[in-house]
Amino acid sequence: MERVAAQPVQSRSGKTRLKRHFLTTLDRTLPELRELLERARRIKSGAAKPDFRGKAMALLFFNASVRTRVSFESGLARFGGHPIHVQPGKETYVFEHRDGVVMDGPTQEHVREVAPVLSRYVDCIGIRKSDLITTGATTAEVTGSWNELRGDDFLKAFAKHATVPVVNMESNFEHPCQELADRLTLAEKLGDPRGKKYVLTWAWHPKSLPLATPHSQLLSAAALGMRVVHLRPPGYDLDPEVVAVARQRAEASGGSLEITDDVDAAYAGAHAVCAKSYGGIGWYGRFDDERRDKAALRPRWIVDADKMGRTADAIFMHCLPIRRNVKATDGVLDGSRSVVVDQAENRLWAQVALLEQLFEEWRAR
Repeated sequence: MERVAAQPVQSRSGKTRLKRHFLTTLDRTLPELRELLERARRIKSGAAKPDFRGKAMALLFFNASVRTRVSFESGLARFGGHPIHVQPGKETYVFEHRDGVVMDGPTQEHVREVAPVLSRYVDCIGIRKSDLITTGATTAEVTGSWNELRGDDFLKAFAKHATVPVVNMESNFEHPCQELADRLTLAEKLGDPRGKKYVLTWAWHPKSLPLATPHSQLLSAAALGMRVVHLRPPGYDLDPEVVAVARQRAEASGGSLEITDDVDAAYAGAHAVCAKSYGGIGWYGRFDDERRDKAALRPRWIVDADKMGRTADAIFMHCLPIRRNVKATDGVLDGSRSVVVDQAENRLWAQVALLEQLFEEWRAR
């Protein structure tokens, strides 16, 4: 995938950093990600205290949000910053990102104008934009194929024309803020996660959900050097680029990556189990077909006490929201090894660390 260009900048510590947006973790090295994780730990423990006084961040939500919105707003406010929530298309005009378009249709403002204008008002811009719309109880809809949408063209166009850092708060391809929170959670709960077994398991769901979060969850455990097992039914592989990077990062950190549909073997001896529903790439845009084809998978692909009993007393993770007794049973969610609330809290601390770093990198505009 094409990356947005970065510029070198000198940090207060004397290190040369890249003046970058935070659209993906694929353009960050493992040492950089470890440094960011350590920064989050220090802030959470009270050993470090960011100063966001005088800082404002625009939060553009094209999609629904609970944890992402509140964690960013809370993180900014508790350290003196000011969040500004915006719902494009509802509270603002409808934005266009393609060049050369004759804007005589539904779009009313181009990112070539809105991105630099917002950059004059705020110090950072967060964007949540997934083209897979899942607000229906059992339905999903999307405009475009996976190959068309995986490039996150809107996000990249906005970042290209912004003069402040742009943060990906979930896109078609990645949810990098979730990745940071999951890394922090795994390190907290497992001590040194290297060599420990992490299972990312697909779970049945009545509708097709985006691929961004499982992509980032796979990358998260891989970067920690864990023995990562992606457990999924045939046809539910993740994007090949993410799988290739995850394998490379796992091996570089002393871990490994295995892809399997063997439920019993996957759970055996696991130290962490993370459940996530998502739509298969082969069915992308054909969600009625997928609903029919995956119906028989429901009884087998739920996290329950029996499966968790085969693990090495594994923690249970999920990004939330979760449909109880669909993806995981009450017994698992209410059990002592469920860390879903701690995992959600860590969104706040990881994002505060990220913002502190971005403000430092971009302080000389």
